[in-house]
Amino acid sequence: MAILSSHLLNSVNGTHASGVKIIIHQIKKSGEKIIFFESETDKEGRILKDFELSNDDCRCDYEMICKTADYFSEKKIISEIIIKFKMEDPKKKYHIPIIISPNGYSIWWSE
Repeated sequence: MAILSSHLLNSVNGTHASGVKIIIHQIKKSGEKIIFFESETDKEGRILKDFELSNDDCRCDYEMICKTADYFSEKKIISEIIIKFKMEDPKKKYHIPIIISPNGYSIWWSE
């Protein structure tokens, strides 16, 4: 079973970014996008989901969209963050931490 997790932190005040809408699309080889997972970050700014990935799933690309405009009530310079990635191993843990602010973000890949 593959595990996908993310942790969003608010760099403005150092808090966990809770309630941020997250949409993950699976992108087929044809370019077709389908919603693979949809959620919101919990009170600790996290999402966690287990996936049973088929061989076909492991050959697809994925796109995680973080809807940050609704999270930041004042300045909304960056309305969403889009991260493209792969999940090629059906038994691996994939972790995407993100530090967010109204005008920027920092992301890295963690295993």
